[in-house]
Amino acid sequence: MKKLFLILSLALLALNANAQINELPRSTPEEQGVPSKALIALFDSLHVMPGTDIHSMIVMRHGKVVGEFYPAPFAPQYQHTQYSSSKTLVSMAVGIAVDENRLRTTDRVATFFPEFLPDSISPRLASMTVRDLLTMTSGIKPDWAMRSKGREWIRTFLGKEVVNKPGEVFAYDSMVTYMLSAIVQKVTGMKVLDYLKMKLFTPMGISVVNWEESPEGINTGGWGLHIQSESLAKVGQMWLDGGVWNGQQLISKKWIAQMGTKQANGGDY
Repeated sequence: MKKLFLILSLALLALNANAQINELPRSTPEEQGVPSKALIALFDSLHVMPGTDIHSMIVMRHGKVVGEFYPAPFAPQYQHTQYSSSKTLVSMAVGIAVDENRLRTTDRVATFFPEFLPDSISPRLASMTVRDLLTMTSGIKPDWAMRSKGREWIRTFLGKEVVNKPGEVFAYDSMVTYMLSAIVQKVTGMKVLDYLKMKLFTPMGISVVNWEESPEGINTGGWGLHIQSESLAKVGQMWLDGGVWNGQQLISKKWIAQMGTKQANGGDY
């Protein structure tokens, strides 16, 4: 029992040593023009809201943390699984690759994966671009069971019928973001996570971060990022500051602006 207690204690010490918490500046709500009572009411309402499972919440104002909320058993140092918010980081990785002239949004998707193309390539598949993936206007009908249909996700995606002309009809689809992750890996020689560690996370002091991988050895992209709440808050603040962190331009302002601009209209298949 003593040995088990010692192992658990050492594990907790290691976790806290790599916690990367309390790095953002803190302030009282009132100092930043936010009423404390409003924050308390927000946290209380989230805590008791039916059908919710809040793990953490950080409220920032003028670049400073003015409120934090970690319901038990969660704590600031815990990593949390990100679902569709993972897509934002993939878009940032694509933007950095574009900034570095590693790829263009007009590049055709098919050209990155000739080994996975079907025997017959339709004109619509041939015309699909990186931008069509970014705006979720690939023309392919989303198939949420695609991940369970085999180990070759790229081949499966490219083998789907392109039912609409790419660039015209929006359809929310996590697999298009997976394809972007695969493209970033193709043009950089690094998985999206490793590329972001070099270009974004390390300059921002973020090291406690992981990402799930597909059977193909590619970060899943559209989901599966594991990151601490404060680290994600850092990314959000960097975005608000136009891609700048501690005076360093990590992503071009142009790309950040495009990420926040309407790109496509909704549609049905």
